[in-house]
Amino acid sequence: MRRLHGWVLSFGLLAMPVFAGTPLPDGPHVVANGSGKVVVAPDMAEITVSSEMNDASASRAKQKVDAAVNAFLLALHRQGISEADIEASDLSLREDVDTDDDGRRVSNGYDASRAVNFKLRDLDKLNAVLDAALESGMNRFGEADFKSSWADGLRAEARAKAAHNATERAKELAAGFNARLGAVYSINSANSDLSQRFRYDANSLGRVTVSGTRTNPGRYLKPEMEFNESVTVVFSIQP
Repeated sequence: MRRLHGWVLSFGLLAMPVFAGTPLPDGPHVVANGSGKVVVAPDMAEITVSSEMNDASASRAKQKVDAAVNAFLLALHRQGISEADIEASDLSLREDVDTDDDGRRVSNGYDASRAVNFKLRDLDKLNAVLDAALESGMNRFGEADFKSSWADGLRAEARAKAAHNATERAKELAAGFNARLGAVYSINSANSDLSQRFRYDANSLGRVTVSGTRTNPGRYLKPEMEFNESVTVVFSIQP
């Protein structure tokens, strides 16, 4: 029993750290962390653009905003974007009020705004859509949230890589002590992370920066999506 206890302790010292409260087997075992990553280019984006107008008349401010939104919705339709992928917000209207040096109320007119959120499933149309937004009277551009329509499968691929990485690391540890890897005792944790990074090249697209012209299109930073998975696994080991 003393020899067996020393064997377990040796592997415990060489294995990767585990989380507090992790169940461990009584017999010889090894704990290994594994990680997996899949890097892809996105194939769609969720974009928000809005129109913000000011006018001395609340009615005219609303009319200006509605006209811009309606024109942009028509432009999106012409670009082949489905109505199911478009959402136009309700009107936001407020009076812009200041106070002069004598403490009297001063109106700076009425601020009206509406936003349009849409999914762009063909990123080659990004520049044309943004130009159309400008021409329609949309004057505020938010961040583009790049996505992949294959996200679930890519996440599963990264998870499979993490499992394989943990298994290989555990095999190496066991082989170092002339032992063989046994069955999985427990899978103690699985963590997911999705991050985006941007790189620049001659034919890239990405950051929402409008060109303002169809004859001289803007160049963008190309986004890449990283699907990262990590797992901690406990294996039994055999002599």
